[in-house]
Amino acid sequence: MRAERAVLFQSFVWAERAVPLIPAKKILTAILCTLATIIRTTLRLQFNLKRQTMKKLFLTIILTSTILTTFGQDSTKTKGYNNEFGIDATAFIKQFFNLNSAQYPDNYSATYYLTYRRHFKCGNIRFAIGGSYADYDLSSGWQADSNKYHYNSYSISSRIGWEFFSNLSKRWQTFYGLDFRPTIAYTKNDAPYWNGGYANGYESKSQIYSIAPLLGFRFRLNDRLSISTETSFSINWQVDNNRKYFIPMKSTDPPLPDIVSPKTKKLVTGFSQPISLILTFDI
Repeated sequence: MRAERAVLFQSFVWAERAVPLIPAKKILTAILCTLATIIRTTLRLQFNLKRQTMKKLFLTIILTSTILTTFGQDSTKTKGYNNEFGIDATAFIKQFFNLNSAQYPDNYSATYYLTYRRHFKCGNIRFAIGGSYADYDLSSGWQADSNKYHYNSYSISSRIGWEFFSNLSKRWQTFYGLDFRPTIAYTKNDAPYWNGGYANGYESKSQIYSIAPLLGFRFRLNDRLSISTETSFSINWQVDNNRKYFIPMKSTDPPLPDIVSPKTKKLVTGFSQPISLILTFDI
């Protein structure tokens, strides 16, 4: 008798082990199919269902939604976003907060208006671009002067680099890395001042190539939106070309030759304070 019970118990154990576990994906699929059938039946019946049937249907939908939510919470992982786009929002944020006027002047101008990051497991590649453009006429400081003076300037700044990052908490992150930053700038002003019957104009062209180690901090507002700032120390190789020219105020005055300065090359350093606030969005 004991031998028979042992055989039956062992058979039951082996039978229990042989039962395959149903994957959660198939369970969710079955639940979704059931829910679709209920909805389709409801649409067919339209308004002919009795109140008791509607109550049962309502309870079934609530139960199904609860099951789906439970499975979703157990199996869903935080999705990573590989691309990040940003914009310099310092001037916008300054309107709502009482920021230091010495560090945030009213005529604040961003160096890089648009930023981009490509996220990798070991770090991020980073890119940014910015610039400025101005073109307008100048009025003469002398009533007898009939010349038309003009001002034109533009600049293009960009950077590309690599950064590492470290999560300090759920919302706070620090990042550090190295940038290569090329910049070109051009300015032509026909009449910054007048002297000796002539408007003294100047033309300037500059090319700057920089290497800049950086350190920054990021605060995550949610899974996609964040705000960041950074500081850097740059080593800049700068090449300048300058020219002065003279415009006579009277047609009877003789023209004067231009003064072309020799091309200058210099190595300078600079420090950027963490005053720019970058609003970023991950996609």
